[in-house]
Amino acid sequence: MYQHQEASAKNSAASFFLIDFLGRYQMINKLYTVFLCLLILGACSRSDGYELEDDEVKWKEPPVELPSIPVDEKPRILWMDASANFDYLANSKENIRTCLAKAKYSGFTEIVVDVRPTCGDVLYNSNIVESITTLNHVQRTASWDYLGTFIEEAHNLGLKVNANINVMVGGNLRDGGVLYRDSDKSSWATQLYYPSGIISIMDDAKSHAKFFNPVNPEVQAYLLSLIRELAQNYSKLDGIILDRARFNSIESDFSQLTKAAFEKYIGKTVDSFPYSVFSWNGDKVKPGTHYKEWLEFRAKITYDFFQKAKQAIKEVNQDIKFGTYTGSWYSSYYNEGVNWASNRYDASAHYSWATPAYKNYGYASLLDLYMTGAYGTTLYGAANEWTVEGAILNAKKVTLGDVNVIGSLYGLNYENKPKDAEEAVYIAMTVGDGLMFFDMIYLRMYDQWDAVKRGIDRALAND
Repeated sequence: MYQHQEASAKNSAASFFLIDFLGRYQMINKLYTVFLCLLILGACSRSDGYELEDDEVKWKEPPVELPSIPVDEKPRILWMDASANFDYLANSKENIRTCLAKAKYSGFTEIVVDVRPTCGDVLYNSNIVESITTLNHVQRTASWDYLGTFIEEAHNLGLKVNANINVMVGGNLRDGGVLYRDSDKSSWATQLYYPSGIISIMDDAKSHAKFFNPVNPEVQAYLLSLIRELAQNYSKLDGIILDRARFNSIESDFSQLTKAAFEKYIGKTVDSFPYSVFSWNGDKVKPGTHYKEWLEFRAKITYDFFQKAKQAIKEVNQDIKFGTYTGSWYSSYYNEGVNWASNRYDASAHYSWATPAYKNYGYASLLDLYMTGAYGTTLYGAANEWTVEGAILNAKKVTLGDVNVIGSLYGLNYENKPKDAEEAVYIAMTVGDGLMFFDMIYLRMYDQWDAVKRGIDRALAND
């Protein structure tokens, strides 16, 4: 049905998601390719240069038993990335109606529509930031409200609508963005600490998405104003999702502003910065005196921002759900400065990198909606966080019931594998508290709507 769009969609999506997929999983310099291979093979290693203990990959105790949710009450969410689908959706309301009808037919109950991609400009009505006119080499000539159309058409079909914003980013190599356009915001760009020294991410050719410094108060104020405006302008939204609400990587942020904030946090002057945080041993991290405190500090920065973001939304509209997506690999997600666990889960009892206070900045209880990336290619294996099943179970273990865990699938893993796609959907719906499928482009490219439908129908039938 989509033959005339698929060739161009596949070419644009392939290049986009190669960059984006690596971006989601980047850990430290020169290890990106290694990490991706480990993800695919289901192996596990530690990015900071020393071996994982057994309990840092798998857990000896069984997952926490939590009250089960009837399958028919679990959300089934389809993610619609802006860049990958722009050629199909940007200028055609009819195409929007078509994909929403297919989503409804396949059993999805909600969508996530991406309205702030990594360029940092937006696909909704805003008085703060520019609207997108060109994305992924596709020009948008239509003048109608992109997000508003999704809300209207999806609600007509009984589908809920969540608006996604990529948070801590302000541009990318392909599309430009606010960090390229506004010279007065140059200090907002994160400073990366590489073996060769500290550089602005704007000077780093390896970083496609240009991240802000999450510690910068001006950055936070700007982003909170965007979140608040989105809630104000679209009262019929069902949810607002924060993606990339994190630090760029373990190399981020090593600006003098962040150093001063860290010193204030620990109550002492930090000598030999950044080496007292960590130094490089080749391409591996060697922890310094303040390494664990630094990880704790970064997690607090993210936690505090989530508190403010939730407050900004709820003050405007209590009915809009507050949610996020993260990767499921908790054992190494400290690299991104994020603790998505329950604040009752003591990471220091299981992981050598965590302080006892690290648990205080687990933000699971702040969320109404949580999607975890079960992006491994192996389907089953409860004792490994790199399988679809294990990723979901591990997320349940560390969130301790503070929020429902929606298993999120990466469609590229199921190219020409409709049976695997069906089974992965079934796992997300039965082991997890719901399904998120990333991304619609893969359902279109591989025509696997029916495979998703079979997985959902099986789960519903076995409830």
